[in-house]
Amino acid sequence: MVQSESIGPVIGPDHPDVRASKNQSGFETGQVLKQDGVYHMFVNEMTPKARLDMRIAHWTSKDSVEWRREGTILESVHGRSSTNLRSEVWVTGMAFNEADDCWNMFYVAYRGGDTNKGEKFYSDYEGIIWRAASQKKGRAGIGGPYKDMGILMRPDENSQKWEGQQGVDSFFPYQVGEQWYALYGSHNHKPWSPWLVGLASAPALAGPWKRMATGNPLSLVKVFTENPVAVRLADGRWLAIFDSYGDQEIGYSISADGIVWPPEIRLKVQTGGNCWTPEGDHALRTPLGIVTEDDGTFTVLYTAKTRAQSIFYAIGRCKLGWKSEK
Repeated sequence: MVQSESIGPVIGPDHPDVRASKNQSGFETGQVLKQDGVYHMFVNEMTPKARLDMRIAHWTSKDSVEWRREGTILESVHGRSSTNLRSEVWVTGMAFNEADDCWNMFYVAYRGGDTNKGEKFYSDYEGIIWRAASQKKGRAGIGGPYKDMGILMRPDENSQKWEGQQGVDSFFPYQVGEQWYALYGSHNHKPWSPWLVGLASAPALAGPWKRMATGNPLSLVKVFTENPVAVRLADGRWLAIFDSYGDQEIGYSISADGIVWPPEIRLKVQTGGNCWTPEGDHALRTPLGIVTEDDGTFTVLYTAKTRAQSIFYAIGRCKLGWKSEK
């Protein structure tokens, strides 16, 4: 499965653009895709502390190794509180909308906890999924600027029993035939529940999106997964990779139709002398997308904690491969 591993981070705390942008805690969650031979990474930057005061940034690379920061797409609203509905913003997916001839960015916005109601101030509550569209038409408009087009999913009367106080914690859309589907997640803080993933569907990328009436939550994991991203394989099957438990591991699942997803298989992406992330279930974090290369391999960028004393989540890289069933 693993074709090659990065010896160290491709973007770490000493990268000149990391220093110039005052990114003090690193990266978490996003998507990498390839357009006209250029890799584009839309990723959350954490400054000053991990998972607080977020901003969505755009980076580019010609080889997925040497990266340059292009700019900030969106920032959270400073002053975390239970009434600030954009206390955090996290990009969770990108897709080109043929109907509107523009790129769409999907992100989740959270409020902080209300301690007067027994909530945890620094935990995330009532996640809302927003859709933003590039104001420059065509695939060349991938760099934006982006404008909010509306809310696609939020905790409401349609939320299912397995969903919790965190609201909708991720949203990744993909098209199967004429129908759109999205992997979305949720979790309950108190009483504690697993981080699980369900499936929603819509006739168009802009919606309306509805949670699937049967099959939710998916059987991917029993305890924890977040931020799944999916791609269609050459043989017609679908591959999803996601944040999971395990030392230096990510999870993946291969679906025959993009709708029924079997339980995860965990894949170690750092081994031997290439291990620059410490052991622990949340040291190696989140795959940022699956880029299909011309030779049939897949380039995967992911976030992972470095071994340095100061907390910094860097960007790692590996090459993966799956055999076709044809």
